[in-house]
Amino acid sequence: MSKGAQPTDRVARFLANEGLVKWEHGNNPTKAEPGKKAKERAEERAQREADAKAAAEEAAAAPAPEPTPEPAPEM
Repeated sequence: MSKGAQPTDRVARFLANEGLVKWEHGNNPTKAEPGKKAKERAEERAQREADAKAAAEEAAAAPAPEPTPEPAPEM
């Protein structure tokens, strides 16, 4: 450590418990943030769901075709 090495958090806590170094909890607010690929997949999924919902609404709004009567069978 005298040459500039940085201990990991766990080792720094052990050394702090022994009074050898001062340890402060690190702060990484982006640690739980999803990665680039995960964000892209989530955007694609949201777009597919929005398209499917729009298609369903459009199909529900379109008037249903009237059934054509079948000709009566001849006897």
